[in-house]
Amino acid sequence: MPLLTPSTRKAFRPIAIIIIAITVSYLLFLSKPAPVQQAQDKIRLLIDAVEVQSETRKMIVHSQGTVLPSTETELSSAVQGRVIEVANHFVAGGLVKQGDLLLRIDDLSYRTAVARAQAAVAAANTRLVEERGRADVAYQDWVRYKKEGQRSAEAKSLALREPQIAEASANLYAAKADLIKAEEDLARTNVIAPYDGLVRQRNVDVGQHVAVGTVLGICFATNQVEVRLPVAEHKLALLSLPTPGKEKKTPTAPIQLTVSLNKTDHHWQADLTRVESVIDDRSRMLYLVATVNDPYQLKSPQDNKPLLRVGTFVNASITGKSLENIVRIPHDVLQTDSTVWLIDDNNLQRRTVNIIANDNQYAYVDSGLVSGDKIAIGYIDSGNIGNQVNIAKLITLPMDSQSRSQTTVQAALKTATNDKAL
Repeated sequence: MPLLTPSTRKAFRPIAIIIIAITVSYLLFLSKPAPVQQAQDKIRLLIDAVEVQSETRKMIVHSQGTVLPSTETELSSAVQGRVIEVANHFVAGGLVKQGDLLLRIDDLSYRTAVARAQAAVAAANTRLVEERGRADVAYQDWVRYKKEGQRSAEAKSLALREPQIAEASANLYAAKADLIKAEEDLARTNVIAPYDGLVRQRNVDVGQHVAVGTVLGICFATNQVEVRLPVAEHKLALLSLPTPGKEKKTPTAPIQLTVSLNKTDHHWQADLTRVESVIDDRSRMLYLVATVNDPYQLKSPQDNKPLLRVGTFVNASITGKSLENIVRIPHDVLQTDSTVWLIDDNNLQRRTVNIIANDNQYAYVDSGLVSGDKIAIGYIDSGNIGNQVNIAKLITLPMDSQSRSQTTVQAALKTATNDKAL
């Protein structure tokens, strides 16, 4: 009897084929040659860079503010009555001069009060004259019938009518005071402009009855305006600010105010007149107050310059201290965490810098960079720290007007020194 029948051999044939195939595949795998490894050069980043220089620079602190009147007054009624006249220039935007009549209040009752006060003064004066005449007669009687040691000082005072004279004098003084008040009330029926200025608003009109204290309108002086400029607490060290309570021996740093109208910048020079003494506890800002004289050009008109009107929003550039070793860098080389990518011997390094000021184009750094440093431009992934790079284009920052003027002065000083040595 055979070990494997034809049917059994037929069943095992696929299994045998699979086993043989696996064995052949394994043998081929073992005989496969080892792969040849080839070193591949790492591709360097190709980036643009800017070369920076340190310089001595007069710092500029930027701020913004709104033009406010230096002097503004709510014109209130000191008397009551009906408004009977309003001046044509007492309107919003009207120009007034010191002493101009703005409006009149019906003064009939006040003229009557003056007349009564004048009559009271005349009556009090007459009584005083009468008492003094009687005192003269009493004095003659006193001298004629005087007996030494029989009358007291009080009796003498009464006999000579001294109390009556004192009372009459006091009544005359009171009557004159009432007359002064009546005349003052009569004068207050005419509301007068307290200074040269403009009317901001008018609150009353003809026929309206006003009470004491009613606000008739608001006006402000045109000789000067002021701007409150907020400055961050950490930027105060860049400015030379006056000390409170001490007289300014040297002129304060100039302030330039700028307004853009129809794509044209207009500038005004302002003076730093005072510094508010308290830092705002929420914004951490200290307010500087700058003033501009003749903002409405009433004393010296200028055809090519607009008016600096109250309510105008202005940008301010405040001139600060001169600092040494300041590096100016473009904003596009600055990363979000106040760092830059420094290229040191073609290696990328992350460098933290301390920014002390900014403007529209540049940031100003006082530590972290030195002259000749090359900084990569644009965003670079942090995984590239230490990688080799190639500089495609090296940009040297143009010297601005301030740096050019300082360089010119330094060159002139150097030339003068050399000439003196020769």
